[in-house]
Amino acid sequence: MSIDSARIVCTGCDYETREMYRPFRVRYQTSSGEIVETGRFKGWCYDCAGYSDIEKMHRSKLHHELDSKERRRLEARRRQRELHRGLFAKFRHREEKRHLESEIRWLDKAIAELSALLEIAKRRKSNARCLTCWSERTAPVTFDPETNIAYDFTHECGGHLQIIHDQSGPRFYFRMVTFVLNEEGEFLREEFHD
Repeated sequence: MSIDSARIVCTGCDYETREMYRPFRVRYQTSSGEIVETGRFKGWCYDCAGYSDIEKMHRSKLHHELDSKERRRLEARRRQRELHRGLFAKFRHREEKRHLESEIRWLDKAIAELSALLEIAKRRKSNARCLTCWSERTAPVTFDPETNIAYDFTHECGGHLQIIHDQSGPRFYFRMVTFVLNEEGEFLREEFHD
């Protein structure tokens, strides 16, 4: 898969790196045998001293994402009930009904995944780990969609990270990979997919 890259720069110093959208999944295997598959967050690894992929294990962000998806599902179900009212409800709004059914199925799956992740996060002793060096010394980085600046992280110079989508960088090719981790985020193995 050929993937665009973007630049990550600091607004306060000359720090710069490339954001590579490497396709991978993270699979947790719990001691009870449960398997939870998810994505990752982007963040700062203090041991790598750089922008990196980190585990999706920040409880406050997971709670916020779960609440958001539950609200979306509630609204979709409300709209679905509205569309089923009336004399000719069976024949009207078929396309929107199909779309809502699909969205609700997707939201159900996403909510189940987030709920399982939150349960793992509650039991964990370790912080979210860097998916490069496996250090626990990480901080999440979220870019504001309007300014492309990460206000939730302050670089050591006092500046903030900014993502620049200028399409000037190289394109990278990666195979899909799954990192298999235990509940504490300790690396067990890698699985490659074609």
